[in-house]
Amino acid sequence: MNARCIPLVALLMAGIPLTGLGQDSPLPAGFSTQPLLKTGVTRDNEPIRYPMANPEMISVIGTLEKDGRTPLHMHPVPVYVYVLEGEIELRTEGSSVHRYKAGEAFIESQNRRHQAFNVAGGPSRLLVVFVGETGKPTTVTGP
Repeated sequence: MNARCIPLVALLMAGIPLTGLGQDSPLPAGFSTQPLLKTGVTRDNEPIRYPMANPEMISVIGTLEKDGRTPLHMHPVPVYVYVLEGEIELRTEGSSVHRYKAGEAFIESQNRRHQAFNVAGGPSRLLVVFVGETGKPTTVTGP
């Protein structure tokens, strides 16, 4: 261990605050956060199942035009969705209908067929983040 680090380690181990050495807060001045979602389950209250190997994050902004809809599909990977604009209705096989409007976030159903419908008076825009696996699909359409 570097000789200059020993006094710092000793202070930390003793529980002495280091207020003179930097920020008191982990966030820098002028930056704030607004929690959107913290969960371990999907919107259907099922546990989130993460890929086991070769993780790959994919993010897209999707737009559903007025009266538009997605095809019937499912996701074999966890999917985070944040509604940027508009309002959507989600219909999942074997589950109740869910509605989300601008400013709301959710974890999509996993391995269950579902469909999203735009129920806003104009376009609905979504930030969609897939926690996928390299070389494997994030979305599967059809029966």
